[in-house]
Amino acid sequence: MISYCIPVYRPWYARWLISDLVRKTSAEYEILVWLNTEDAELETFLLHMQTAGHPLRIIGKTPQNIGMKALRELFAEARHDLITQIDDDVVCITPRVAEICQEVFTQFPRVKQLVADVWQDEFTTGARPEWSCYRPFDEAGGIYDGPIDGWFSVYHRSILPLLASLPFSQYFGAGCAVKANLTRQGCHGLLCNRFKVFHVIGPDYASYFNALDFEIGKYQRLGRRDIVAWYEGARSRIASRETLGGRIEAIREALRLPPATKDRSSDLHPVHV
Repeated sequence: MISYCIPVYRPWYARWLISDLVRKTSAEYEILVWLNTEDAELETFLLHMQTAGHPLRIIGKTPQNIGMKALRELFAEARHDLITQIDDDVVCITPRVAEICQEVFTQFPRVKQLVADVWQDEFTTGARPEWSCYRPFDEAGGIYDGPIDGWFSVYHRSILPLLASLPFSQYFGAGCAVKANLTRQGCHGLLCNRFKVFHVIGPDYASYFNALDFEIGKYQRLGRRDIVAWYEGARSRIASRETLGGRIEAIREALRLPPATKDRSSDLHPVHV
């Protein structure tokens, strides 16, 4: 039913993500990985997952980071009706993603893309703007129109030609580009708060994974001075590892079940982006 497509550059996140996909997926699935890095520990982990019988395939490997360019190959190899683009710094999801998306796509045939809501608290925005940027498409069903991208974006297989035509580059907002193309075609790319992910955005959680300097370097290369300033400025006030570890365990517990549609994360954890 669902193909998970993951270009992997940060192995410390990817191991969490892949383990959670295996735990939480109750439909037929496959995990497709493109390795944008050389990491012996990660490759041993992936081999272990394959040996254990989990449907995981390594589609390609490039020691240099080709980033989002790998998505073209990953999408082409996807076998199932739901094709999911996932950033490798998503480390936890709620269950029943495939079932929820299939239900929405069946109910609304012109909806071709659904993006997961994100966990938000005082340490992370999850990369999603405030709820004031969104308007209901079907509020009872937890579906909203507004800014989305590819942190965890589920596509209907019928738009595979559109996915194949995207001008992929190392860093490319594929999810945002798909939404724009769908809008021009009279179709929809939407946010769905019936499933949610923990997207590791923000200096505190990055520091917990020992990735603060890595993330600063990435955003410097991208010219994102605003995010570099945010991360650099937080160095002196990072929460303790004990605090962050406890918070992450609480997040994982909170994402153990699908969220109620009325449970909008920013209503409970206001974040000013």
